[in-house]
Amino acid sequence: MLIKNIDEQTIALAGLYQSCYVVSNVAWKGEYNEEDFLPLINSILQIDSTIVKDIYIDIDNIKSGFIYLKKQIIGDIFTRSSETRRYIESLKILSNHLMGDQKTVTLMQNLLKELKENTDNLTTDEKAEKLSGIYQKTLSKFEPRIIVNGENKYLTDPIQASRIRTALFAGVRATLLWEQLGGSKWKLFLFKSSFSKTIDSYVSSTKS
Repeated sequence: MLIKNIDEQTIALAGLYQSCYVVSNVAWKGEYNEEDFLPLINSILQIDSTIVKDIYIDIDNIKSGFIYLKKQIIGDIFTRSSETRRYIESLKILSNHLMGDQKTVTLMQNLLKELKENTDNLTTDEKAEKLSGIYQKTLSKFEPRIIVNGENKYLTDPIQASRIRTALFAGVRATLLWEQLGGSKWKLFLFKSSFSKTIDSYVSSTKS
């Protein structure tokens, strides 16, 4: 009973860790992989989807998240990132603030619905810019704000900043999804080996 929905919970966790992975890569290195980014955008726009796999387009699209997730929960001290842990804790706090403010939730839903109806002709970066704007109108209103570490030249670049906010937005989405599916920190700790096996199963089934 305690490991019910572990497959779906693992997908949500992979989405969360992929979000953190993208934030760090953009903030520190200015590195951006559209294949890792597109499923994050999709996850934000698919606010009404009930099929977890579809939220990230396809399992193949969050392979980076599965691999990074395993390094963080199974790896040794040299492969674990204190920065990622801090982002996850901050995203949890931000998610709690959001769900405690129905006015902001409604505003976010309306803005996302409007954007979703007008994304056909937008490039990936244009979508990120729009989502970044929604993030600033909603999630940025809560204190404390998430502090992103990185190189100033990337943090202050408008395009890179939009990508970072969009990835954080997707992190909030994944955090809420994880909790809605019954996920929790203690459950991840107690059933770490089961999650590890599920991660391996997903990674082996994805395209190289």
